[in-house]
Amino acid sequence: MARYRPHDSSDVRPAETLTNLYCLEDEMRTFRVHGPILTVFLTLVLSGCAAVAITGSTDVEKSAFGSKKRFAVVSISSLKTFSGEKGMTQMFKSTDEIPGANTQPLINTLSPKIVNSLRRTGHFSLMSESAVLSARAYRTIKEDERVMKVLFMSDEVNVANGYKYISEPQKFAQLAKDLGVDGVIGVTMSFSISSSKGGVGIMGLSLGSKSYSTMVSASAIAYNRNGNVIWKDTTLKEAEPGDRKAIILIDTTDITKTNFEKFHPSAVEIGGKAVDVLLARFDDTMAGKKVSSMQSVK
Repeated sequence: MARYRPHDSSDVRPAETLTNLYCLEDEMRTFRVHGPILTVFLTLVLSGCAAVAITGSTDVEKSAFGSKKRFAVVSISSLKTFSGEKGMTQMFKSTDEIPGANTQPLINTLSPKIVNSLRRTGHFSLMSESAVLSARAYRTIKEDERVMKVLFMSDEVNVANGYKYISEPQKFAQLAKDLGVDGVIGVTMSFSISSSKGGVGIMGLSLGSKSYSTMVSASAIAYNRNGNVIWKDTTLKEAEPGDRKAIILIDTTDITKTNFEKFHPSAVEIGGKAVDVLLARFDDTMAGKKVSSMQSVK
């Protein structure tokens, strides 16, 4: 049994491996994703090619939505660090010193996708992005500290271009009133690189193969004018392994460095799919369909 511990506060992972149990036939992993809404538990059983995230069901106050309801997106953010295993040369560097480890370009790229997906839902109309960002109420509201706090943990966040980081329910409610809408929406994402080894590994020495894939969590939350939560949900999606390499004697990634920039295209692609899943679950709930508390990660 091995337990991972972050090296420093800049290395806290949004998708953090808590415990790895290795068997001849099966490998089971449990991840905990820290988000603004809930904790997501992910269990992978590789022998059965199954990957399931336990997120809870979509929580929607149906009466708060409808074709005549008007909403506004007021916060789009992500955890600052594109997390993943670091090589020894990166171990004690801050996020800003490692090329590609800062998620700012990722959330900037995904921001239009998020807004456009919300606009297409059909269960409410959406105030235009330009109208929201230029509104006096939005320009003058005090932004919350760009730190996400969950229990004893905290992470810096990035905010999509033009937006502010809003996390306090009363500020969401105030914006709903001041913007003249029925509700407001915030979306938060996190990005990580998951790696898995096949074969045998002891003290950094490996025999077999290693694969890497991008993992994205996406959370949505909506408030009405009274500051009540009327929609919340989280999903976790993982891209197919896109970087495989043979390991003969030693896994040099552990010694050199991880190329985070190489995974940006995959992160944007799978991030877009995660948003689509959130909206599909929302639409199904509005249609009266049962939405499972367990989601397929792939």
